[in-house]
Amino acid sequence: MGRAGVRNMRLPVVAALLAGGLALAPVRGDGFAGIEALVSAPVANIHPGNPVPVRFTLHNSTDKPVVLSVPDAEPKPPTAVAQLPLAHVFSGAGFGGVTIRGDYDRVWADATGYHAPAEAEELILGPHALVGTEIDLASYFPALQSPGRYRIVWQPYGGLLTSNQLIVEIAPLKQAEIITDDGVMVVQFFYELAPNHVANFLELARNGFYNQKTFHRLEKGYFIQGGDPNGDGSGIRTDGKKLTAEFSAYPIDRGTVCMARLENDPDSASCQFLIANTRIPSWDGRYTVFGHLVGEESERTLDKLMAHDVDPDTGRPERTMYIRAVSLSDAPPPNEVAPLQQLSAQQAPLPPAQAQPLPVQPAPMQQMTRQPLPPRPTPTPQNESQRIEVRQMTDVTPD
Repeated sequence: MGRAGVRNMRLPVVAALLAGGLALAPVRGDGFAGIEALVSAPVANIHPGNPVPVRFTLHNSTDKPVVLSVPDAEPKPPTAVAQLPLAHVFSGAGFGGVTIRGDYDRVWADATGYHAPAEAEELILGPHALVGTEIDLASYFPALQSPGRYRIVWQPYGGLLTSNQLIVEIAPLKQAEIITDDGVMVVQFFYELAPNHVANFLELARNGFYNQKTFHRLEKGYFIQGGDPNGDGSGIRTDGKKLTAEFSAYPIDRGTVCMARLENDPDSASCQFLIANTRIPSWDGRYTVFGHLVGEESERTLDKLMAHDVDPDTGRPERTMYIRAVSLSDAPPPNEVAPLQQLSAQQAPLPPAQAQPLPVQPAPMQQMTRQPLPPRPTPTPQNESQRIEVRQMTDVTPD
């Protein structure tokens, strides 16, 4: 078969599909109409030299099953497959199909080490079906091991399909230094666990968003909350952007950094973040964890922040706790640092003057506080929808 095609199926295939209840109809006109090629990546920021995982997906958005064949390869009868065969990934012109553009308009289109097969299985894609695979693209394109910004486009089946453009940043992974009057806390990010939340925090830090903000809420022994442009728990990013939740099973413990959100809206995280001071199991899977504190200075600084006095009438720190700045630097390899909870386990308990006594098994969050928190002062809302949002944003703790 000299060209890519979407064609009518052989009789045995038709019989099998009809037995499964699928109604077949001939494909007319543009055989690839309704077939989408998609590229995506689980992580958009990758350290130089690390694997570059990229997902290649085909989606049949039509009501008809189709058979896809690799051009310039002898077709083999289709079999049931759980993922997209590699021959279909590299089914573009000249057994390529993946084009990568780097800085200064450098282009790579030849997959190193890939040998085109003489025969390739045809692929059955049922109505509204998806099939895909994930490969380390750096193993075929060594240029991806070097720092740079790369734009990836996939054009399989002789170029008859064109995917979306995927942008991947190859650069040293970053860590953040939260600079306060009580010291510096270093945050290492979980790029794979919450890539969008990490990217959001990095963007805000690069733009100076967090400079001169505050930690406006302190729950003695349990957590601090900050990063609100309004300074009272009601604010979000100035552009109004909110994030889709990236919940995980990572346990929220001392030094864990997660995003604050509205209690009734998991996709409302924006700019406010929380730093836990103890194990809080009732938060697990309910808040997006995107980093953790590392280093002994972070340990000491968190202790000092947690030791601030709290106004009994407002539940807020009596003295303004400024975030003077959030700066970024290259992160060391993960095996060179220990999370804060590991450091704590290696050190003697802090004396009572420096930390509040904590229960062995923390109670649900509404029982952790001294009493239900009194209402916070909020800006005068302009309408009812704003009033609801302001009221909810000031209470981020789960039931």
